[in-house]
Amino acid sequence: MSDHISTVPFEERSFSVKTACEILSISKSVYFELISAGAIETYKQVRSRKITGRAINLYRTKLRVATEQGSSS
Repeated sequence: MSDHISTVPFEERSFSVKTACEILSISKSVYFELISAGAIETYKQVRSRKITGRAINLYRTKLRVATEQGSSS
């Protein structure tokens, strides 16, 4: 069995705040605003905040839907 991270599907991976911000191309302050607003789902692991690839994709889908709805009005 391989322990290499590349074998784990994106949706099943967990990411740090820094990495999530890089993936989403946002600042840490925007990231924490999204958490406070309930726009993005994260969890605490010991003392660090984590986000799954699934939550990142869900957030991206919400943005895409909102954009599509805004352009069709």
